[in-house]
Amino acid sequence: MSRKRQLGFGIDIGGSGIKGAPVELTTGQLAGDRLRIDTPRPSTPEAVANTVRKLLDHFGWDGEYGCTFPGVIQGGAV
Repeated sequence: MSRKRQLGFGIDIGGSGIKGAPVELTTGQLAGDRLRIDTPRPSTPEAVANTVRKLLDHFGWDGEYGCTFPGVIQGGAV
């Protein structure tokens, strides 16, 4: 029995680079090559959002995606 692939797109927003790739949702494994773009300076919300858009456009992605980013946790809140 073949299983239909369930793909999403993962984005890692880091201090030096923003990375993205398609992800097989049932396994959590990358389903294609990863692309890295330098994090813009200054890292304004608009500049970071534009970089995320570049990643999505590079892959021709128009589906759902998720983002992660670092943050300091203090008192249980970021």
